[in-house]
Amino acid sequence: MSDHNKQLVEHFINLSWNTGRFSLLRQIATPDFVYHTTFAEGFKNIDSFVEYVKQIRTSIVDLDVSIEEIMAEGDRVITISTFSGSFQKPLFGFPPNNKVIGFSAVSTWEIRRGRVCSQNTLVDLAGLQRQMAQDWGNGPVRAAG
Repeated sequence: MSDHNKQLVEHFINLSWNTGRFSLLRQIATPDFVYHTTFAEGFKNIDSFVEYVKQIRTSIVDLDVSIEEIMAEGDRVITISTFSGSFQKPLFGFPPNNKVIGFSAVSTWEIRRGRVCSQNTLVDLAGLQRQMAQDWGNGPVRAAG
């Protein structure tokens, strides 16, 4: 079961983030799929998640999500991934820089009856902000303290 769930999550990432094949994605996600991320409020269904992914894929047209590590036990899967691509249109308040950016993310996934029902993702925002600050000459990003 764990190997099947790993393959399902890999397929989900490929269909959504890497290829934008959303009709096929909807077949492997539950209609009430829930997505939480560091970047935005949670999404309560697969359609709102699809719109979110489309927004990111529009800004980073050559987006590639590489799974660095994947672990599974029962109906739970954990992935460690790297997102990378050329930042070509505004996103999350950042102006485009036409440079390749990359950031890491850790996601926990829940599988229900052979379909993905939730994903919770923590993004390395500090690493992404450091890249953005360096790209625009704003100096280092400092932690509040």
